[in-house]
Amino acid sequence: MTDLRSSDPSILGVSPRWPSRKIVVKWLEKSNPRPIDDLLEYNSRSDAENTLNIPPNSTYGPVGSLLRTNAELLALTGRPWEPAMLNATGFQMFGTKLYFFWHVKFRSLYPEHPRPLRMMSWESMTEVMAMTFILGRVQEGTYQGYLTHAALNRKYQLQLSYEERHRRVHAFMLRLFADWRGDVGHEWPAFAYSEPVYEGILERWREPDADVLTPWLIAACDRHTHESQRDSESKFYDCSAFPRTPLEILLLFRLRELVGLQNPDLCHPLMESPFDALPEAQPPYAPDDLVRGTLTRVREDWTDFDRFVSLEALGAS
Repeated sequence: MTDLRSSDPSILGVSPRWPSRKIVVKWLEKSNPRPIDDLLEYNSRSDAENTLNIPPNSTYGPVGSLLRTNAELLALTGRPWEPAMLNATGFQMFGTKLYFFWHVKFRSLYPEHPRPLRMMSWESMTEVMAMTFILGRVQEGTYQGYLTHAALNRKYQLQLSYEERHRRVHAFMLRLFADWRGDVGHEWPAFAYSEPVYEGILERWREPDADVLTPWLIAACDRHTHESQRDSESKFYDCSAFPRTPLEILLLFRLRELVGLQNPDLCHPLMESPFDALPEAQPPYAPDDLVRGTLTRVREDWTDFDRFVSLEALGAS
């Protein structure tokens, strides 16, 4: 048997190009408001041109992303952020569920279409899954994990982001979730297995001795800082969307907590307050009038909506 204590990861050190918290805050502050006219028209049935009764998929995603950006801004400026983040992830999860459903329907309505609908952001879905777990919403996080795997296994994900951007940290988080569950998975391409630090963590994440994980998680924190630059047209970075938020580390902490293990204390600049520890578990997400209105119409127009997006249906993917 291999002694897990006998090998250590290589340490990169913090990247000198890692954007400071002040710079990231400025980036977040520049996020533009998103109009919700489409949602209001859909909910009031004043969208006369929507003859197919298509759910407002293209609006929930951007609005939810903005809500998550605003919650992250609160966190990085030292203000209470958990309720805002709970609302953001709940809003995004609902939008993702709508979009998944429409992918199912599109392919059944147009089985011979030369370009089957393939528009789901598996990266954003994974980030929402991780943050939902971090907030202590285990049931919802589990659902989002299955939903993301189902989207991947049915090839609903954006082709470019999956085949060319190679977000290895996102693949790592989904593989970690799958290992925790033990009954879901995805046939990943080679890029998902190409980062030795993540492979080492996946081998050791259930290790009872938290100190065994420490050097590996420090190396993962270092890698996070090296992968936190903004994307360009030809270069993509794993953590460009969350440069100062240790999603992958806190997700692992929550899953270790769920299996009854203690977490190591990490001394690393990435693990600064408020992300130096897991937040308290948050109450269930409470949908607002906008979400409730959309759900009411979707269920009226598509009586099979709940069946196609049920956990049982996703688990069969």
